[in-house]
Amino acid sequence: MVDIQARTYPVSAESSQGAARLRIALHANRNAALAAIDALPADILCSGYQHPDFLRAWVRHSPHEPVFVTFVPERAGPVLMPLERVDGHLLAYAGERHANANFPVGRPDDIAALAATGEKAIVQALRAARPGGHAILLERQLAEYRGIANPFVFEHSVVSPNPALSLSLEGGFDNVLSRHSGKRRRKRFRGQERQFEDKGGYCYIAAVDTGAVPATLERFFDWKAKHFEAAGIHDVFADDHIRRFYFDLFAEGAHREPRGRELKVLEAGGQPVAIIGCTVHDGRLTVEFGSYDAAQAELSPGDMLFFLAIREATENGLEFFDFGIGDEPYKRGWCEIETLQRDTVIPLDTVGRLVGAAKAARSSAVRSIKTNPVIWKAVKQLRKRVPILR
Repeated sequence: MVDIQARTYPVSAESSQGAARLRIALHANRNAALAAIDALPADILCSGYQHPDFLRAWVRHSPHEPVFVTFVPERAGPVLMPLERVDGHLLAYAGERHANANFPVGRPDDIAALAATGEKAIVQALRAARPGGHAILLERQLAEYRGIANPFVFEHSVVSPNPALSLSLEGGFDNVLSRHSGKRRRKRFRGQERQFEDKGGYCYIAAVDTGAVPATLERFFDWKAKHFEAAGIHDVFADDHIRRFYFDLFAEGAHREPRGRELKVLEAGGQPVAIIGCTVHDGRLTVEFGSYDAAQAELSPGDMLFFLAIREATENGLEFFDFGIGDEPYKRGWCEIETLQRDTVIPLDTVGRLVGAAKAARSSAVRSIKTNPVIWKAVKQLRKRVPILR
């Protein structure tokens, strides 16, 4: 593998399919990956999870080896696919389970040109480039973004087990409420305000200052760990590199203008009772994570925080409020848009073909379980009792 920077391509793998030709270059260490991020032009199309600030923070703190791949279709510019080596022999999108709505990075016309080369040319070029490993696992991908097709969603790609849920903010907050039990929600909100007054009043912090980011995240991590333990779920925020990544990401996002990452807090009597971490990108606010103080559960602080955050998002002129990956009743109560993301496995050798078959079977099984309320309830109860299932 050869380290490259900016737009030089000293080593390339070529594939031809008809008139389509495709070159690939690998950025195969941390410095090369950071250089590739810095070389991205200002007018790229990307999701919030492949935005340069996300990628820089992740590459700085992740223990995984970056293997960023640049594709250059004939007569087009570069398209970046930011990967990392996981489990020794697999490549996946950088970000672990914290990267969702995945999509390649590049100018729209260049991404469209890559999609036009087709699956066969892309796979042949990847195998010729020999990035190492048995397979490339591209999970939780958007099928399209802003009308541009994802070049890595193939005919054999499968639906991801968990949907993403969101709502349109078109028409302002009154219009949003009119579609989602507005009279009941306003009555509930007024009742919550009265409850909070009994606790010394409440304060909604739309975006904490940079200096408050570490303490706010520490409180969130503590609450979330307790909720995960009670539910019998593995704590995806437990690892030190994950916490350092979020400290870096939200500290950076808090002083950018406009802000790209925001920690929103609901306080009661001067103390935080609910926290959500949000990405603001391309007209969309996405809730990356959230939790609340279990000792204040009778106030339903998470519910109130979402009411306030959605109202604020409409006032700021955003297009969508996205609750992210995962199907929960509180999300369904607000959301009218269900996005089914796609998983793609690209085998690089014989073992990779077996990995692909196993992954497709697992995704299908998990989705079947989660869409059956009776079975899913039983699995969640079993998970609490059997740690290996978490």
